[in-house]
Amino acid sequence: MINKLHPIDRDIIRSIRDNKLGVTPSKIAKTINIHPVTAQKHIQKLSKLGYVDCKMKGTRKYCKINMN
Repeated sequence: MINKLHPIDRDIIRSIRDNKLGVTPSKIAKTINIHPVTAQKHIQKLSKLGYVDCKMKGTRKYCKINMN
């Protein structure tokens, strides 16, 4: 359940939920005002939990909400 997640995890989910094309971790970090390394660690955790799906497109990683 999303309410039991860390506040940064919830902010990450909110920052990308309406973007169907995906958002880069650096953009997420800027949006919620955290360091990019912090964003990346939380994104990895959310990906393992199945909340976020990240894919490489060229040299950039794009993350979006996992709808499966």
